[in-house]
Amino acid sequence: MPSGYKSAVIHAYGSWFGALTQNKHDFFTKLATMLKSHDIKPHLVEGNSRTSKGLLAEDHLHIIVGGPAMYGVGILHAFPSYLWGFWYFDEIGTGWNSSLRFARYTKDDIDPEHAAFFFNGVTGYMLRENVSKLRQEPRMDAPLRPSTAVIFCQPNKTTQPRHNFLSTEQMIETAAKFDRDAVVYVKPHPQQTKVGRLRTLEVCEDYPNVKTSDASIHDLIESARVVITQNSTTGFEALMQRKPVITCAKSDYWHATLTPKSVADLEAAIEFGPETMRDFDFEGYFHWFLEKHCLEPTKDNFSDRAWQRIRDKLMLP
Repeated sequence: MPSGYKSAVIHAYGSWFGALTQNKHDFFTKLATMLKSHDIKPHLVEGNSRTSKGLLAEDHLHIIVGGPAMYGVGILHAFPSYLWGFWYFDEIGTGWNSSLRFARYTKDDIDPEHAAFFFNGVTGYMLRENVSKLRQEPRMDAPLRPSTAVIFCQPNKTTQPRHNFLSTEQMIETAAKFDRDAVVYVKPHPQQTKVGRLRTLEVCEDYPNVKTSDASIHDLIESARVVITQNSTTGFEALMQRKPVITCAKSDYWHATLTPKSVADLEAAIEFGPETMRDFDFEGYFHWFLEKHCLEPTKDNFSDRAWQRIRDKLMLP
């Protein structure tokens, strides 16, 4: 079926340009093959370059990889989701910018047995093999000391529009004061700035029950009564262990978390989170988010589903 476009421009930002030049991701290898089958010729350009900016103003199918969220006719965003193997292919953006932020989760039309099989397969592998988006320390032989909370820090990105409801400092201070006799683990992010990391460590030093740790996120999550972050990948990964997750920023997986917008809200979420989330359908949510809304390049239906996204975006019959 003709799309109206004869070319697709893949705008690869940062290190993505080199990775795509070297064909490191089968998502784009298969996407290019699918586009050619519909008489659309793919072109790779470096995002934010003069060429990229010029082409964005022209009438092409545009695929943004690792770049800013933007909306327009013929624009889609491709990027790995929170778990390896599952990709966004979204008309608005990725992560907290994705269209899933505006979707409503429902258990309607979800097969519980299939969802449980999918959940157990994905989570069993990742927990057993200690897999995460970033390299982790080896899993510990014995569990960590149980904690009130584990707090996962994120990089400081001052150039992005503000999307946090609470700061890292507020998260640490509130969790530390909730139960001064219980430990709170804080894991700094490897991509935090030196200033941001130093500030985090200074806040931690003010509370004897707060311990920084570089242990595997899976061990830290296992120890925690609740998991606190802004909108980190680790928050989504904590759902694999059916943990109450508290997201203190805009996120596109908010359907499965508690989202406080004030310190008082955060205090309540820490206290009542386990009770509130006790009956949440983690299996169904994983199926809904990952299997229904993300694309899997390893699946036989990848090309058909990717083309359907393009058809929906371009409003083709």
